[in-house]
Amino acid sequence: MTARSWRRQFTYALLRLEDVVEAGIATGAKLGGHRHPVIIPFIGHGTTARARVGARLVLGRNAVEPQAPAVLVGDATPSPRSRRATLRVSLARFLTVEVPRTEVTIHAPGGDVVVRTDRDGYVDHELDLTGARPGWLEIALSGPDGSTATARVLLVDPAVDVGVISDVDDTILHTGLTRGLDFLKATLLTDVEERTPLPGAAALYRALVTKPGKPERPVFYVSTSPWNLHEMLLQFVSMRGFPLGPLLLTDWGPSHTGLFRIGAQAHKPALVRRLLDEHPQLRLVLIGDSGQEDPEIYADIARECPDRVAAIYIRRVTGLDLGRNDEIDALAAEITALGVPMRAVDDSIQIAEHAAEHDLLDAAAVAAVRADLG
Repeated sequence: MTARSWRRQFTYALLRLEDVVEAGIATGAKLGGHRHPVIIPFIGHGTTARARVGARLVLGRNAVEPQAPAVLVGDATPSPRSRRATLRVSLARFLTVEVPRTEVTIHAPGGDVVVRTDRDGYVDHELDLTGARPGWLEIALSGPDGSTATARVLLVDPAVDVGVISDVDDTILHTGLTRGLDFLKATLLTDVEERTPLPGAAALYRALVTKPGKPERPVFYVSTSPWNLHEMLLQFVSMRGFPLGPLLLTDWGPSHTGLFRIGAQAHKPALVRRLLDEHPQLRLVLIGDSGQEDPEIYADIARECPDRVAAIYIRRVTGLDLGRNDEIDALAAEITALGVPMRAVDDSIQIAEHAAEHDLLDAAAVAAVRADLG
């Protein structure tokens, strides 16, 4: 048996085991009183002709995710009670009971559409639209036992010529993804109110999507973080003043493409290419960090279609060896020579100044970004 064949059979066995375990958990949840399905809507996106609607159907989510007690202002060390509460809320995001292969109705502008959740409880459906206007569209969803939700869908204005694609971890907020213990602490023990945005990042993104006399540009947040964190990340984006946009995340667990989760090389390039196909008028500003594979992924996109990439910005993550920084600098020089500006940067103001030089944001907004740096 080849290694590939063995891996395929092992993954298949894990998928079946996951189905059995989740069926048992669902039965236990129902017997324990957690019997009300809840629809968790994701932010959708598309054009005025076609849009993607996403959600997840779970059991009893509203009963297992209470609000953690707030930490008092000025209290640098939260009490053990608040730490425990934060950990309880964080774990509850991952200990969901999905409802697979169940009908959910999308109440679309052109009429109701009935779809079925997949084996992990997800809804991912593309709608044909007629007469829709650019901007935000609200679409009602309904499921079993009277469960309802409203999904917000961003319909990109066809007059917009630039869009932003941004990584999340260590690009808009500090997570320490390359440092395992720091990442676990940030994910499990830090409440959303305490999560730290990168200085100036919110002002920078507002400047990138808002240009005087132009329709608002879209921003897409692309990350290998799991969908379980969608609500927390959405709350962070809203609370910290980042422009609202679709959060394009992944499902963690065994799949046909991996034993634990989809890697960045499998997730991000496919999403960027899909967005390029869906919005042929857009040139993209790609923002990531040096901690993972963003430089190589974005460089590959620039090589494939240099006329569709307006600029690439890579935030330098602290703690990396000098060899990695040298690799990124060499890659940036190569891509820039192809006609696509690519910069490795230390802070938001460096991005803002460079973007202003290339007419990607209004020069007057640079001062706002500088002020946001504190």
